[in-house]
Amino acid sequence: MIQKNAVVMGGGRGIGEAIVRRFSNDGYAVTVIDCLKEEAESVAKSLRDAGRSAFAETADITDAAQLDTVMKRVAARGPVHAAINSVGVFNERRMLIDTDLAAFKRVLDVNLTGAFIFTVAVQALMAENSGIVHIGSVNGVIPGKELGAYKVSKAGLHMMAKCLALELAADPRRIRVNVVAPGWVDTPGERIALVQEPGKPHPLDNPKALDYIPMGRKTEAREVADSVAFLCSDQASAITGQILFVDCGVVRR
Repeated sequence: MIQKNAVVMGGGRGIGEAIVRRFSNDGYAVTVIDCLKEEAESVAKSLRDAGRSAFAETADITDAAQLDTVMKRVAARGPVHAAINSVGVFNERRMLIDTDLAAFKRVLDVNLTGAFIFTVAVQALMAENSGIVHIGSVNGVIPGKELGAYKVSKAGLHMMAKCLALELAADPRRIRVNVVAPGWVDTPGERIALVQEPGKPHPLDNPKALDYIPMGRKTEAREVADSVAFLCSDQASAITGQILFVDCGVVRR
C-alpha cells in the first residue's frame, strides 16, 4: 500500500499541530511547514521518534519563493493527497476604522494573500481525488466591532476557497477545496493574541465568555483536526466549496 502524503502549513503549534498529529495517526507521511523553525522541527521529530514519517520545513506563507523551494522538496516525496493551511494572525483588538494601514495590510497579507500563495504552490503537486483545506473562522461570517481586519481576511479566505473549488473541480485530478471554520479554540496563538487585563482572568479562562456559545464550551483543536481529516478523506469525495463550521453551535445557518 502506497503511503499518502499530507502537507500542513502552520503545523508547528496549535490547530496546525493537532492536524499534523491526526494525519500522522491516520498513516500519512506529513510535512510540517511553519515560519517557527524550532516548533516545526520539534513536532516532526516527535513523530519520527514514534516511528512515523515526518519532515520539517521552514517558510513564511507570504514568501512565494520560499514556498516554491519547499514544494520542490515535497514533490520529491511523491504526490500530495492532503494540503492544509492553518496559518493566521490577528490584528489589535480595535475597530476596523481605527486600524492603521500597516496592521490591516499585514493581516490580509498573511491570512488571505498567503493562503493564495500556498494554494498556488501546492496544487501542482496534488494527487487525484485529493483535498485542500483552509482553516477559516466563525469571524469570517460574524461582523463585530473588534478584530475587523481579521474578520475581513477570513471572509475573503472563505470566498477564495469557493472560487478555487469551482476551478479545481474541473481539473482532471478532481481536487477538492474546503474550509473548516472553528469557533473559539484555546491555542498558544490565541492566548498571545487575547490581551489579559491586570487583575482579570485571561479571556480564555473567563467562564462568562462561554455564555454566547450554545454548547457552553470552547472547541478543541482535535475536533478541528478530525473535521479536516474527514474533508480530505474518501468519505468526503463529493464535498467541495463548503464552509464547515466547527464551533459548538455559534453559527446557525
